[in-house]
Amino acid sequence: MRTALLIVYLLVISSLFSGCGYHSIAQDSKMRFGEGTTVSIPIFSNKTYKPNLENILLNDLIGEFAKRNGLRVVEREAADYTLSGEVLTYSKVAISYTGYDIVKEYKATMNVLATLRKNSNQKVIWRGELSWSQDFPASSDIAIQQNSEDAAIQMICERLAQQLYLKINEDF
Repeated sequence: MRTALLIVYLLVISSLFSGCGYHSIAQDSKMRFGEGTTVSIPIFSNKTYKPNLENILLNDLIGEFAKRNGLRVVEREAADYTLSGEVLTYSKVAISYTGYDIVKEYKATMNVLATLRKNSNQKVIWRGELSWSQDFPASSDIAIQQNSEDAAIQMICERLAQQLYLKINEDF
């Protein structure tokens, strides 16, 4: 009985000291990037047929870094790090049809390759390829169809910016 009580007591004490393991990304950034606190994000190259994807992604990346604690976006000359990359692919495929074999819904997909380098020695800190897809409705009205696709592209770029920020700041 006394041994069981001692075991329970030790378990309670050990659980109090172990904690939940929660810590903020800002703390991780400080540990990972040390004294470096700034990043430049030049416009990504666009290897696709779809124009303006790189501009939408750049705006979302800058917005993502601005709303988070961690690396602050500055001009290249003043930056400790540079996040560069390219939009590798963009595709739009029909994914559902009506009973009359008319396209009802599309799926847009975008792939991005990104690299984070330390400017002082050009060492690669992180490199990866990310992808995101978004469904959007088809329409017989070309203006509505284009607006739906533009909204899907905006959502894709927002999600890719979030993924990039989180991937750069997570333990690898």
